[in-house]
Amino acid sequence: MVARGCSFSILQEMSGTENPKDAVGPPRSLVRKKRRRRWRILIAAGLLLLAAVGVASYYWIKSNRAERFAAAGDALLAADKWNDAAVQYRVALQLDPSNYHGLRGAARLATTADRPESLGLWQKVLTLPQCTTRDRQDYADMLIKTNRLNLAERVIDPLLKDNPDTKTLQLATRYSKKIGDIVKAIEYARIATKRAPDDDAPRFQLAELLAESTETSDQAEAHKILWELAAKPGLYKKAAVEALATAPQLTTDERNRVLQELTALAPKNIKDDLLAADLRVQLHPDDAARIYREAIERWGNGQTQEVVDLARWLNAHQQAELVLSTFPIERALEDNQLLLARLDALASLQRWNDIDDVLSRSDVTLDPSVIESFRARTAQERNAVLDAEVHWNHSISLAGTDPYKLGFVANFAEQSRATAAALKAYEQLARFPEHADLAYRGIQRVSQKSGETTAQRAAMSKISARSPDDPNAADQLAYLSLLLGEDVDKNLAIAKKLTEQYPNRLSYRVTTALGYLRQHDPASALAQFKAPAPIDWKRTLPAWRAVYAAALFASDRNEEARDIIATIPRDRLSPQERELIESTPETK
Repeated sequence: MVARGCSFSILQEMSGTENPKDAVGPPRSLVRKKRRRRWRILIAAGLLLLAAVGVASYYWIKSNRAERFAAAGDALLAADKWNDAAVQYRVALQLDPSNYHGLRGAARLATTADRPESLGLWQKVLTLPQCTTRDRQDYADMLIKTNRLNLAERVIDPLLKDNPDTKTLQLATRYSKKIGDIVKAIEYARIATKRAPDDDAPRFQLAELLAESTETSDQAEAHKILWELAAKPGLYKKAAVEALATAPQLTTDERNRVLQELTALAPKNIKDDLLAADLRVQLHPDDAARIYREAIERWGNGQTQEVVDLARWLNAHQQAELVLSTFPIERALEDNQLLLARLDALASLQRWNDIDDVLSRSDVTLDPSVIESFRARTAQERNAVLDAEVHWNHSISLAGTDPYKLGFVANFAEQSRATAAALKAYEQLARFPEHADLAYRGIQRVSQKSGETTAQRAAMSKISARSPDDPNAADQLAYLSLLLGEDVDKNLAIAKKLTEQYPNRLSYRVTTALGYLRQHDPASALAQFKAPAPIDWKRTLPAWRAVYAAALFASDRNEEARDIIATIPRDRLSPQERELIESTPETK
């Protein structure tokens, strides 16, 4: 027994173990607790990892599904299936509100459909890291179309500073034209044509700008470009031929050539056919009656829109009797646009009683605001001033809850030269935020036509208040205030600041010059027109030329001033602008 005990002790020593009874260390229960704790931690970490993987997988699956719906929307939009595309984009954005392709597609669809939500959608696209130059260009295009010019400027300016491509230059051209800077518009268009000499789009854009000029050389250059585009097959061949058909100062040979080009265009449509008829009337005025009858034979029984276009064309050619005989009241009642054309024909013949009879019929389905507008115009033409006022007010009241009806009444009153009614309708329209800019610009336009600079300034004040960061609105407000001689120091300071920020904007320098003239500082006024490149004054707005001429007169450069004044159509100046160039003995 002693031997076994010794051997056991020796084995323990050799194995490095001790007698369990003499061992020192944690109890087995504590070891088991630690082991269980480690397993719990490992299991919890595993569960968290699985949860994270699950969440990531869930969002990945949602994102992929959103991509598929967005791609389906793109395909449907390309196929002009707008409603179906909208459903796909809506589902994509419900799955992933920040999905780039879903937002971009929805923005393009909303823009195509002229929906107000397009602005918000594009602004979300621009916040995403995937946003491209093309997206910014499409956004700027929408802003220009909807007259959000201050926002458009903020998008276009950075694009112009980063090696602009042809599309950016075309956008800059359109923007410049919209703000009235034709010189800058032509400059951008020329750069675009040099950048892409084989691209017909900027060449056609340049031709359109030059064609609007009163300069013979510009019109000749426009004709040259249009003839070149018309001579080759392509996207702009048809547009070039149509532009030539309406171009002024064509020779007889050129008219015959355009007529041949129009005749050769395919497929045939009423627009090109009526343009060809216009040329035939110009070439053979003695055959006009026959040409009108032939147009009626070709299109008098066409589709509804073709019939309406024909009636409007005949009205434009003062063929009211033909409109009435071709489209009797029973047929005109089938379509409201055709009925409006018939009413226009009756108005041109001053058959006011017949208009009253038509408007009183129970089967007339025109909107009541439209009926009241015609009644107002009828009363106005009869010099029944009070009756006209009552009907205009009634038409505005009837349209009061619908901005589109208000827009019709405002435009109809403007075309009818009913200034007070037009202003009132536009003021009502301005209550609708999405139509406010259009309304205020309508007020400004009507006021300008009537020579009411005070009303024009009030409208611009509201536009500027709605867009406090819009430099163009600020400049226009300062210009009109300076014309009226109001707050000269304050408005000159605004103009000077804008000129410093945008030294290449001639319109801002004109305003600054006007401010210096109001302060009797002709030297500083004239200094605003010193530019690195000479200014082609014949291409500028008449008002700008008036300010420049006034600065020349005030600087005793009378001969130069008279040369500029000779180019100004005075009927396009406000009373205050005319006063600028009529306040010296030499011009009286």
